[in-house]
Amino acid sequence: MAEDYVIRVTTSPLEVDAVAWDALLQTQANPSPFMRHAYLAALHSSGSANAKTGWKPHFFTLYQEDKLVAACAIYEKAHSYGEYVFDWAWANAYAQHGLPYYPKAVAAVPFTPVPGARLMARTSEARGALLQALLQWCEQSGMSSLHLLFVDDADAAACEQAGLMLRHTVQFHWKTLPPRFRTAPRGGAWGARRRNLPPAPLRVVRCLFATSTPS
Repeated sequence: MAEDYVIRVTTSPLEVDAVAWDALLQTQANPSPFMRHAYLAALHSSGSANAKTGWKPHFFTLYQEDKLVAACAIYEKAHSYGEYVFDWAWANAYAQHGLPYYPKAVAAVPFTPVPGARLMARTSEARGALLQALLQWCEQSGMSSLHLLFVDDADAAACEQAGLMLRHTVQFHWKTLPPRFRTAPRGGAWGARRRNLPPAPLRVVRCLFATSTPS
């Protein structure tokens, strides 16, 4: 990591500057509203996503000259519920080899399988530095693996460059189209005709999986 970066880790979104977080989010190519500070803080304050429910938060912020240049929400997990990415096969493989799969680290929005930026950064260099900090923290904290879920293209490129394993899943996004009505002929009955709907669009969502060498 560059020497002029300062990494800070907090265990609550309430300890992170909301204005700086949201300003960083708006610089991303895919600024999902579910990564907004208010949404993550609501999940935490309501008790929906905290240590008691198996979502122990670790908010990473990367500063350069007192400016927030990268950030990520990491959750330490002792289970795989609420992620919408099923990794039971990985857990079974670890168990068959006598290795602990939990705890693991997950970069995701709890209970929200919506694609978007997970490694928020102002530059590709800052994104890479943040990812390296995450990997180092996972190794030092005894995490079995690091998972980044429903990421955007910039995150996928950074993870692939860092040697993380990429997994691809498919989401079905359905779009509802309003019916188109036609005027009934004079003296006739009213009729309605719904125009033919195009095929439902498919969106390929990248789900990343990376694991460190078990000790």
